[in-house]
Amino acid sequence: MKPASALRLLHWAVLAFVLIGLGPAWAQDVHPLDLDQTRAALSSTESALRDKNLTDADLLKLKAENDALGLALQGAIADLTPRLAAAAKRLAELTPKAGEAAPTTDVAAKELETEKKRHDTLDANLRAARAMLLEADDISTRISAARRQLFARQTFARSSSILNPELWAAVWREVPIDAEVMGSLIGNWLDAVGQRLTLVQKIGMAAIVLALALAGAPLSWLSRRVVHRDPGAAAPSRLRRALAAAWIFFVLSALPLMGLGLVASALDALDLSDPSVQGLIDAALDAARVLIVVNALARGMLAPGLPAWRLAPMGERPALIVYRAGMAIAAIWAAERLIEPAADAAGSLNIAVAGRGVGAILVSLTIAYALRQLAGGEARPAAPPQTDPWAPLRTLGWALALVILAAALTGYIAFATFLINQTIYLAVLGSLLYLADCIVQDGAEALSKPEAPVGARLLAVVGLRRNVLAQIVVVLQGVARLAVALIAIAAVLEPWGVQSQDMFGALRAAYFGFSIGGVTLSLSSMIGAAAVFAVVLFLTRLLQDWLGSRLLPQTRLDAGVRNSVRTIFGYAGVIVAVLLAGAQIGLDVQKLALIAGGLSVGIGFGLQTIANNFVSGLILLWERTIRVGDWVVVGGEQGFVRAINARSTEIETFDHGALIVPNANFVTGVVKNWVHNDRVGRIIVSINVAYESDVEQVRDMLIAAAKAQDQVLAIPAPTVLFTEFADWALKFNLICFVDDIELGERTRSDINFDVLRRMREAGLRVPYPAPPPDSPKK
Repeated sequence: MKPASALRLLHWAVLAFVLIGLGPAWAQDVHPLDLDQTRAALSSTESALRDKNLTDADLLKLKAENDALGLALQGAIADLTPRLAAAAKRLAELTPKAGEAAPTTDVAAKELETEKKRHDTLDANLRAARAMLLEADDISTRISAARRQLFARQTFARSSSILNPELWAAVWREVPIDAEVMGSLIGNWLDAVGQRLTLVQKIGMAAIVLALALAGAPLSWLSRRVVHRDPGAAAPSRLRRALAAAWIFFVLSALPLMGLGLVASALDALDLSDPSVQGLIDAALDAARVLIVVNALARGMLAPGLPAWRLAPMGERPALIVYRAGMAIAAIWAAERLIEPAADAAGSLNIAVAGRGVGAILVSLTIAYALRQLAGGEARPAAPPQTDPWAPLRTLGWALALVILAAALTGYIAFATFLINQTIYLAVLGSLLYLADCIVQDGAEALSKPEAPVGARLLAVVGLRRNVLAQIVVVLQGVARLAVALIAIAAVLEPWGVQSQDMFGALRAAYFGFSIGGVTLSLSSMIGAAAVFAVVLFLTRLLQDWLGSRLLPQTRLDAGVRNSVRTIFGYAGVIVAVLLAGAQIGLDVQKLALIAGGLSVGIGFGLQTIANNFVSGLILLWERTIRVGDWVVVGGEQGFVRAINARSTEIETFDHGALIVPNANFVTGVVKNWVHNDRVGRIIVSINVAYESDVEQVRDMLIAAAKAQDQVLAIPAPTVLFTEFADWALKFNLICFVDDIELGERTRSDINFDVLRRMREAGLRVPYPAPPPDSPKK
């Protein structure tokens, strides 16, 4: 595993997430002032790329220089485009229109000539910058292709098979010679070190080693004081387990890696390295680093002997098997890493090939043995693949073991070694990302709980509501998981030639964007447009709330008019937000008119109903034939208007149901509005009395019952109509008016109660209909 690869991935992740915050000033700061120098740099890169013996490091250097040029050109284009547009507009204003005379004064003519030269210069520079940007993109593509081809040649190069007897015969002949050579090199280096070191330097080196050895006990004590994994703990939360795993990883890796770094720095500072053994020293340091990191990470996440603190969901026996297999693979890799520089120093290619091949076979057998042990584990029924979370990993492990073994046996040892390196690299990086994801996800949720200190402080000081705090936590968790996913994708793709620099270049291109019909679509412009739209919309909502809660209630306007004013302000705010957001991406009024013309075609084909309802809503708000709070009857339903929206109107029925009616129904249909002009309403009370009743007494009784109600208006006065001589009764209608139609039914009910009481006191009888002559008698 190469530590530099992980650093490059983290570097790419940081750049990717700060990219959107760089702002337009980034483009203005990096674009070159001299396009001739940029053209010369592109020509130099083009010439260097023709060399067929370039290494991957050389290609990386060329790509970094070319990416810098591309970034500068994109910034120059972003700077020149609006300047050219302004110059073209100014030139159009100064140029005489058709039929007009040319400028008559020297000042006007000179100004026109100067503006034309400025316009032509900007246009030429912009064209040149765009052409060079295309060339830089082409060079970048060719460099990436060259790196992938070099990677393929080196990775899939075929050497001697591990089964080839000639290979082992050559190894048998070369091993004694190489051992003697390596012994001589190491002996000479140690003698040189002994002669070069002074007494003070020897004491300093011994002091460093002693300090590192003595630091082990205090560090172990400190680790238990900070995070202690209690063996008797019942069920610690995942956050506690993740924090404990992270702390164990830090404790077991920090001091050893620091010690290795001090040793390497001391060798460089004291000039104790020798070119003949420098490769062996570097290999030994790399091998030690891998063993330290794998051991620390495995002990932190697998927690051997502490099942309650195990972060990975597995039993004790599978955890021990995975831990031992991981350490065995790391040890095999370390041994192979030591063999390669030794063989290179002695000039023996066969030993390097044999060492890689044997290491690949041992790794494949270790993976297969561990998977076999896991399959025959604890005595319990095997879980079906659909419910076993480890089934895909086991399948991948068997496939990996078989591919490594087949590659080593058929001579593709470089490819087998590549798979082993990437397996260790991705396993370590994936474990670290999983650990970080657990801490971020569970930590954010734990800290933001209302009863937690941080959550309580946010609720009290900032004034956030509980649901808003929960939404913020979900967003933060999603962003963190996205970051983990991006790093994981980059880690998987980088070894196959898709480097983080390529991804960063693509992200940078997305930031600067591309133009379609004079409109620049880019990450920066879209983020700016979204921010402007959100701010204007937020201000519009604040204005609406202020109008609805503060200003309009102080006026004499009724609820319907207040709602219309508030809604119209909302529509106006949305239109302003769209216009300002469109200006951020270069959409002026003329372009918006073209877009509106295009939308009209879509409206004519499929959106005419929605457009009809929207326009009908505007008509309702303008004419105010239907207002919020009105009592309306639509078809067989009736209720109170609660909201007039862009597409539909919401009516609350008397049984508290919500009736959603398209706005077009109110404009083109028949609607009864009980309170359109005023709230005065008429109620009718019908009554039947027997033929022997005194009709004058009935009339006086009904009028008295109506006047007894406070809601009944005196003008117009209540009236009694003698409507019919029925076959079995005399029929009367009491007609009166109330000042609020919403109280009509209640008033009618109160009048009925009062009339029935008065009829019983006066001895008036309500007859029953006579049965038909042919009806059977009871």
